[in-house]
Amino acid sequence: MARAKTVVNSKTHPPKCIQCGQYLDDPDLKYGQHPPDAVDEPQMLTNEKLSIFDANESGFESYEALPQHKLTCFSVYCKHGHLCPIDTGLIEKNIELFFSGSAKPIYDDDPSLEGGVNGKNLGPINEWWITGFDGGEKALIGFSTSFAEYILMDPSPEYAPIFGLMQEKIYISKIVVEFLQSNSDSTYEDLINKIETTVPPSGLNLNRFTEDSLLRHAQFVVEQVESYDEAGDSDEQPIFLTPCMRDLIKLAGVTLGQRRAQARRQTIRHSTREKDRGPTKATTTKLVYQIFDTFFAEQIEKDDREDKENAFKRRRCGVCEVCQQPECGKCKACKDMVKFGGSGRSKQACQERRCPNMAMKEADDDEEVDDNIPEMPSPKKMHQGKKKKQNKNRISWVGEAVKTDGKKSYYKKVCIDAETLEVGDCVSVIPDDSSKPLYLARVTALWEDSSNGQMFHAHWFCAGTDTVLGATSDPLELFLVDECEDMQLSYIHSKVKVIYKAPSENWAMEGGMDPESLLEGDDGKTYFYQLWYDQDYARFESPPKTQPTEDNKFKFCVSCARLAEMRQKEIPRVLEQLEDLDSRVLYYSATKNGILYRVGDGVYLPPEAFTFNIKLSSPVKRPRKEPVDEDLYPEHYRKYSDYIKGSNLDAPEPYRIGRIKEIFCPKKSNGRPNETDIKIRVNKFYRPENTHKSTPASYHADINLLYWSDEEAVVDFKAVQGRCTVEYGEDLPECVQVYSMGGPNRFYFLEAYNAKSKSFEDPPNHARSPGNKGKGKGKGKGKPKSQACEPSEPEIEIKLPKLRTLDVFSGCGGLSEGFHQAGISDTLWAIEMWDPAAQAFRLNNPGSTVFTEDCNILLKLVMAGETTNSRGQRLPQKGDVEMLCGGPPCQGFSGMNRFNSRTYSKFKNSLVVSFLSYCDYYRPRFFLLENVRNFVSFKRSMVLKLTLRCLVRMGYQCTFGVLQAGQYGVAQTRRRAIILAAAPGEKLPLFPEPLHVFAPRACQLSVVVDDKKFVSNITRLSSGPFRTITVRDTMSDLPEVRNGASALEISYNGEPQSWFQRQLRGAQYQPILRDHICKDMSALVAARMRHIPLAPGSDWRDLPNIEVRLSDGTMARKLRYTHHDRKNGRSSSGALRGVCSCVEAGKACDPAARQFNTLIPWCLPHTGNRHNHWAGLYGRLEWDGFFSTTVTNPEPMGKQGRVLHPEQHRVVSVRECARSQGFPDTYRLFGNILDKHRQVGNAVPPPLAKAIGLEIKLCMLAKARESASAKIKEEEAAKD
Repeated sequence: MARAKTVVNSKTHPPKCIQCGQYLDDPDLKYGQHPPDAVDEPQMLTNEKLSIFDANESGFESYEALPQHKLTCFSVYCKHGHLCPIDTGLIEKNIELFFSGSAKPIYDDDPSLEGGVNGKNLGPINEWWITGFDGGEKALIGFSTSFAEYILMDPSPEYAPIFGLMQEKIYISKIVVEFLQSNSDSTYEDLINKIETTVPPSGLNLNRFTEDSLLRHAQFVVEQVESYDEAGDSDEQPIFLTPCMRDLIKLAGVTLGQRRAQARRQTIRHSTREKDRGPTKATTTKLVYQIFDTFFAEQIEKDDREDKENAFKRRRCGVCEVCQQPECGKCKACKDMVKFGGSGRSKQACQERRCPNMAMKEADDDEEVDDNIPEMPSPKKMHQGKKKKQNKNRISWVGEAVKTDGKKSYYKKVCIDAETLEVGDCVSVIPDDSSKPLYLARVTALWEDSSNGQMFHAHWFCAGTDTVLGATSDPLELFLVDECEDMQLSYIHSKVKVIYKAPSENWAMEGGMDPESLLEGDDGKTYFYQLWYDQDYARFESPPKTQPTEDNKFKFCVSCARLAEMRQKEIPRVLEQLEDLDSRVLYYSATKNGILYRVGDGVYLPPEAFTFNIKLSSPVKRPRKEPVDEDLYPEHYRKYSDYIKGSNLDAPEPYRIGRIKEIFCPKKSNGRPNETDIKIRVNKFYRPENTHKSTPASYHADINLLYWSDEEAVVDFKAVQGRCTVEYGEDLPECVQVYSMGGPNRFYFLEAYNAKSKSFEDPPNHARSPGNKGKGKGKGKGKPKSQACEPSEPEIEIKLPKLRTLDVFSGCGGLSEGFHQAGISDTLWAIEMWDPAAQAFRLNNPGSTVFTEDCNILLKLVMAGETTNSRGQRLPQKGDVEMLCGGPPCQGFSGMNRFNSRTYSKFKNSLVVSFLSYCDYYRPRFFLLENVRNFVSFKRSMVLKLTLRCLVRMGYQCTFGVLQAGQYGVAQTRRRAIILAAAPGEKLPLFPEPLHVFAPRACQLSVVVDDKKFVSNITRLSSGPFRTITVRDTMSDLPEVRNGASALEISYNGEPQSWFQRQLRGAQYQPILRDHICKDMSALVAARMRHIPLAPGSDWRDLPNIEVRLSDGTMARKLRYTHHDRKNGRSSSGALRGVCSCVEAGKACDPAARQFNTLIPWCLPHTGNRHNHWAGLYGRLEWDGFFSTTVTNPEPMGKQGRVLHPEQHRVVSVRECARSQGFPDTYRLFGNILDKHRQVGNAVPPPLAKAIGLEIKLCMLAKARESASAKIKEEEAAKD
């Protein structure tokens, strides 16, 4: 075949073919070769081997449908003879493509040349099409010309690589659609896992599918998914809105809604047999079902109405091709439109015009958490503020005054509008703003005074709608709050009845039964309450038990008493005067926030409380940026921000620690001590990093090691943040490790530090004896020697039995592991449907019964009275479970921002609802629900509200909060939503105070619900007892391994280097390092990892643009920059920076601009401008930083792209991920490498679970002590 002369367009650089757009200098550019004896198309079609008609027969012209033939050994080329792909949009742009090959009859399945008719310059091709998978793994692809249709068989040898890519993308789209049908809530990393673990069919001549394969074909894959969605029911959630598809669309820069009108014939038909129908129907108790049903009946109607009103406003981007199409006039939505003769009631968009961009935006909006929480004002208290003109005729006192106190005369009863009220009655109160509902209050005192007239003291009730429950609350349920005020009697509207509904005696055994109505009938004047509510922390607790004394019955207010008690606790006070000196008075102890501090005690102080006598060089700042060679590193210009994700540069310092030497008050001018200005003199303790050895010293030392110093500082007592124990290590009765593990806030020292001489010395005697308490003069009575944390009253020795625990959705057991470490639970049962995780749970908890069935089926069995399941495993019965914990997955309803009838039915069948039904049936003493941070924001916080509403209706005390795992001792940012509940009679745990300082950006833990900001009870907001844990602490001791390392057991090759490593290795008899294995990345990805520099903050933007020979022998290409990027301009050398026409003003993406097999991934500069330059993808971890949230599959281009080892050219290993979660090295995982990564990534970090467990333990201890002391009092009373 003669080669046509190629015209080069001088304006393009580098030169391209004006027909097919391929680069003329591309070494892979090939020319088509015609088969021997090839003829033109009309001549070929009339060959007797193919033709149904003879050329002379009259029937040929009247043949209606085009004839169909098979085509083998084919090649496709442009006018200039360059071999071309058919699927890059050339045919749609009306570029003429021709083909050659051997045509065979339609019934011939033999792909050889035998029996075929050779043709050349066939075409041009009018359209190409895919007819679906012909019952196997290969899709049937065809061409149409003006004369015939051809179904393709085997390509010619020179065309095989091009056609192979097309088959690859079709097969990948098949994998993706089938995967999404049954995995509707999967992440991008899950999808990559599926792609990489699928073995390619033999016909594709491929060894493996990679992430690059998916990104290369992303546009086509997404179009196939869109087409699949179009074929589905209009009320089904589109599968292109799943998290993994949204991430793929962003990463690959896919254009949505493109070419759908023309591309109908390029849609692969997929079977729908595996369509994800969600979990089995949720098994619910009557109580849980009733709450969801009654609330949603009204809410769904309201939301659907709003949705319809806003449908047109919200559902159009107006730019994509779908938006610009006319209405079809045929679909259900069109037929309802007025212009097509319908009623116009449904207000739905035409099915052909459902904008994919707006659907994506809505789904993304719901996923994002707004960390820029505005400063919300506290909710307005119920103060009236104005005096009301009194109508004396309405109000008259009944009886004589019971007490006169100064100007006030107190009464027991009053008559208002002929209705008698007495102290203790409840009333409705008229608000100043008539648009507001009536307030409700209990009258706790009645009096008259000369200035304000007739008054009462109102202890307010809080309506359910004013709590975090909002509209989900029972309209008749009220909550006690610590809020009260004096009001004029004329504000009273009428008397109401408020009943206290105490939990029944048999509460724990009533679970799962038909719930009793809490109030019979609604007469408009009867309400009830069960719980007290804390408005700042959103805590529902059992009502306080404060009782009035005989002498204050006529004016006793629980709220006043509690508020006064809290204020008294908060006020700093000095106790036990020791000595009166000239300018100050010394004391032995002081109290603040209910904590007693004595001379000799260790105290936490804020980092600014004092400085050290040694000046350390300022922390290492980032080195100044050196100019780089922009031709070699063309993407480096995108690194203009100094902020590095996962860096600890902004992490605060831990608390300063001092030992109280003196407590004193300076004297006022009148010679009396100023007891409002309490000071303490402390001896400073140095931490290892505060000495001249600086930060590296802290890395090898125990985290609670200090150095004594004789340096002193005087600090305001108000600044004290808490109490700690500091002991001299040699004086301890047990070893330092046992002492440190024996309780919280424990530190020790072995040496003193002398800052002047920069030397470590033996501590002086006075440092060793914390019992030396003051000089014993003045008013001091001879004080007994006291340990630093001696409690104020004798302890009752209590042995706590462990809670019998059921862990639902247990995964490999992170939550249970933490609770075991806290010593509070014995996990007797676990439910986990995914078998590898269930096996891992069994390995680590050999005494547990692990169920691998659907939790709904198990609950159904128990509720039906069964004692065993189908496998003969014993089921826990009512009364068996004392603690219920778990993290229900939120499939199906996490992607859309509001409920409608479809998403509601998914939620009603969700595992959250099943989990709440478990709680209602078993009625455990404690309940914990753990979930992603977004759990508290899903559906405008509706999921959170309904969860709390169910717990309140059951009678539980409950609260919610967001915790950062990094603050509890792991080198990882991981925010988790936690809902805690405690049964009536128990104490509701507080959230644990942070133990470690952590990067402030990752510690935004407040939550906004209905425009009100909620925080948890945590007070350590700016510092903490211990330094942050780093990547170096986590994994610096692990031996070096290579990409794809697969040895399951190896030796450590060395001792642990840090405190954290010593904790995780534990005391193994013969240490074996398990699961230090890492994913085997493709040759191209391995080359990219090798070229990422080792400096902190390095990522894909530091890749050189070079050709590289890969480990499989192929070459990675240089990335070509072909367009002027209007946003970023040109490089310093004048080079272009754009890789696609979409960077030029007003232009769409060009499918032919995609480049493959380049060291710098083409898709990242393509979409970088709109995605923060993809900062962190292919990023290395920083030794002194922390991990991003540990994911289920470490992918360099996944959501958490910083997954490369700080120094080795590989992704992090399974063991390194497990350590980032805080799992001990002895903790066993099960399955293949991706199974193990998933088990680790889905787990709750055990150190976080342990911290929560210790808070539960404190509540159990407090209750046990109360019971024990009550028993002692009873026994003493019986003796009397």
